[in-house]
Amino acid sequence: MKLKYKEFEFPVNPDSIEISSSSNCSSKPVFGGNSNVENVSVNPIIVSGNGEFFGESAREYCACLQNLLKRKESGWLFVPSSPPVKAYFTEFKFSRNTKRNSISYFFVFTEECSDRKSERLFKYTYAEKDENAFELANRCNVSVNDIMRLNDFKSPFELTEGDRVVLR
Repeated sequence: MKLKYKEFEFPVNPDSIEISSSSNCSSKPVFGGNSNVENVSVNPIIVSGNGEFFGESAREYCACLQNLLKRKESGWLFVPSSPPVKAYFTEFKFSRNTKRNSISYFFVFTEECSDRKSERLFKYTYAEKDENAFELANRCNVSVNDIMRLNDFKSPFELTEGDRVVLR
């Protein structure tokens, strides 16, 4: 599985991907010299990483990522070996190495927490050959509206075989 954000799929996975989760705790002293600790809030998940794009397409990949960053709207981030995260693209840096004909990059995605539930059950499937959103919705017993809302598809007929489709 390759790293994918909205419609952009990285041609090769980044060299490193770091996923950071944390929470804020409050500690109050109690009688007897002990403390009472409780979890006050959960911070957004941060996904960061770096890698290199090579060859003639490297500039095009950077331009696509810069355009995604400028949109200032959240979308689904698919990270290898991790559940999908609805996130904002919050940082992108790159530098060109002319000797290697490559561009090194660094990125940061920050989880959107406005509708975070205490526990999310992520469920997704893969589109089958010649399947559209209507057929997929019928096969998976979900609404077409949910598929369109959760996946940034412009049309219900945009699916191609192997696309990851978030169902809830």
